[in-house]
Amino acid sequence: SINNRRGALMIDTGSPYKLIDRNSVNTFGLTVEKTDSSVGGLFGRAWERYGTSKVKSIAMGNCMVTNVPVSIADLSNMNPERDATATGSHISDSKPMAHFNGVLGSREMGKFGMIIDCTRQMLYINPNGAGSAVSQSLGSFLAARGFTRVPMRLNANGHFDVEGALNGHATRFIVDTGSTTTLIDKQVAVKSGTGVTALAGYGVGGDGGVVEGVNRAAVKELAIGNFKLTNAEVVVAHVSGDILLSKSAPESNAGVLGQDYLATNFAVIDMGGKALYLRRPDSR
Repeated sequence: SINNRRGALMIDTGSPYKLIDRNSVNTFGLTVEKTDSSVGGLFGRAWERYGTSKVKSIAMGNCMVTNVPVSIADLSNMNPERDATATGSHISDSKPMAHFNGVLGSREMGKFGMIIDCTRQMLYINPNGAGSAVSQSLGSFLAARGFTRVPMRLNANGHFDVEGALNGHATRFIVDTGSTTTLIDKQVAVKSGTGVTALAGYGVGGDGGVVEGVNRAAVKELAIGNFKLTNAEVVVAHVSGDILLSKSAPESNAGVLGQDYLATNFAVIDMGGKALYLRRPDSR
């Protein structure tokens, strides 16, 4: 519920901020102020400029946050005229798509100690905020059930990322529940010895609706912390340097870890405790 009107927000750890679709501004009675900041995403920046506004109330379950600053952008690419039946081979089940009015970003998730269960499609919110006791209890609970803990870091762009490797080449990945697929920068993929197929189609990379040609590739070994996947199929494209932070070796990453491998490996994301937990589908 946004300003006491029914709405739907995408749970997007790949977005630092809370965003409201420009097409939903009137629905929620928002007043928008212009900014000079250009809208951008995985594939670069668009001509559009972000707006800003303040939402009086956002209710999720029995938790309500008030006076929430939000950014405004055209997010119409989140609502394509199709159903959710064809989500790809990695995701076994998908609920019918709601009409998204915006994005719930990682900043609010961290503030309220939110925990995301990617496979069971559940979001847990602590109205009292993040707490170390909750994170420790969760970590012990999951460790006893065979989960691997991967620490997350908040990088210079406000994205949560994790250590990883492509075919033994060390890198980092942004944890992105808003991305259907795991997407790797083309140049990084080639340097890691990953073979890239011919053009496989086109993808839209986040805010601004910037389109980029995408390829398919099979990574012999994709490591997420100490959690390793073999013959992992990924999407490859030219990712914006603003996202990759390629000019800073300690901050640089290879792209995004998406819902395909998060959902199929029982990912539980503790936003307050900055930890990603993964478990193999065949483990008990």
